[in-house]
Amino acid sequence: MILFPMMTGDSYNRGERIDSSKFGADPGLSMEEVTSEVGATGNSVIVSTRAYRCKKCRRVVALQENVVDHVPGEGETSFEWHKRKSGNPFNKYDETECSSIFVEPLRWMTTVEEGALEGKLTCVHCEGRLGYFNWSGIQCSCGSWITPAFQLHKSRVDISTN
Repeated sequence: MILFPMMTGDSYNRGERIDSSKFGADPGLSMEEVTSEVGATGNSVIVSTRAYRCKKCRRVVALQENVVDHVPGEGETSFEWHKRKSGNPFNKYDETECSSIFVEPLRWMTTVEEGALEGKLTCVHCEGRLGYFNWSGIQCSCGSWITPAFQLHKSRVDISTN
C-alpha cells in the first residue's frame, strides 16, 4: 500500500488525471456490505481491525490498511530558531504523538475525485470536516513531510476496533 501514494503522486506530477479506480475502496460501504453478508449467511466471522470513524456521525472513513505510515521527523524543534520554549531545549525526545493520520485516497473523497489539487476532506454522510488534502504534500505535526497527503485529524475521528 505504501507504493500507492508514490504512484499517484507521479501521475499528478505528470499532469495526468487520477483514475478513480486507483482510489482505495470506501471502507464505510465495505463495512455495510460485510455486515449484510454476515446477517444473510448466518455465519459470524469477526475480523478485528482498527477503524477510523467520523466523530459526528460514526461512519467508517478509513481502516488501518488505508493508513500511510511515516517516519517521525524532528518535530516542532525544527522550527524553533527564534522561539523560546519552556522545558529543556536540548531534549529532542520530548516529542508528542502525531495529531493526524495520513491515508491513501479513498472513493468517498469526492473533492479529490473531482480533480481538486488541495482542499478540505469532509464526511460523505454528515459533511463534517475531517481533515485536509494536498497533492503537493503536508507537513505532519511531528515534522515529517508526506507527499501526496490525505490527512485526517485525530480530533475529528474516533478510533475503534470492529
